[in-house]
Amino acid sequence: MQRASSKVEQIIAQIRSLIGTQSFEGGRLPSEPSLAEMVGASRATVRQALAELEVEGLLIRKHGVGTFVNERMLNIGQRLDEVWDFLEMIEVAGHTPSIEHHFLTLGPTTHELAEKLGLQPEDEVITTANVFLADDVPVIYCIDYLPSRLVKQAYREEELQGPVYSFLTNRCETRIEYCIAELLPVVASDEIARLLRCDVGVPLQYVKEVGYDARDEPIIYSEEYYLPEFFNFTIVRKLTSGR
Repeated sequence: MQRASSKVEQIIAQIRSLIGTQSFEGGRLPSEPSLAEMVGASRATVRQALAELEVEGLLIRKHGVGTFVNERMLNIGQRLDEVWDFLEMIEVAGHTPSIEHHFLTLGPTTHELAEKLGLQPEDEVITTANVFLADDVPVIYCIDYLPSRLVKQAYREEELQGPVYSFLTNRCETRIEYCIAELLPVVASDEIARLLRCDVGVPLQYVKEVGYDARDEPIIYSEEYYLPEFFNFTIVRKLTSGR
């Protein structure tokens, strides 16, 4: 049975597509009943999708007037507050994506991983590392750590030679609902410089993040290195209430 959250995500994607391909007079979206008919969903699902897009900042709802597209948000490329599949991110940026697999191991956890993923000292961790390329130029190096106990079905090694999202869904029967990320300043070490084909000491965008499932359980820890000249991340910040 399909989960409600999955249906809402599908409708969000459809509304995004409508916004990107259709012109709405004055930027005003059709009414909820009209949108529900256009995307083939219930009004309740459409209402929830609109609410999430409003929180994201893509839509502005004016009481008694309607729902409007926030034109400023349309010009934003990669957002740091969104979780992207790297191949999709590269493709959206107008480049041809590809992957170079670095390594895949199964071994004991470390103290740091045990703390981040809620593991016991005897637990094992799957570690997979991949370089993602844009037009054959390395632009991202990512190391993913997954608790081996999550795996529920046999798998082939090549399934982890790339993005892990489908592996989590197909072999672990789970998915990432949200991530908590930490941004840190780093420079390229000898190893990272070799993998990204850049100079040693070059500043990189470095992200450490833990991904959580729908039960708020940590299921993956990732370390990501980005070449800053290729990616221009944007954060949408909102003033907290009471200020």
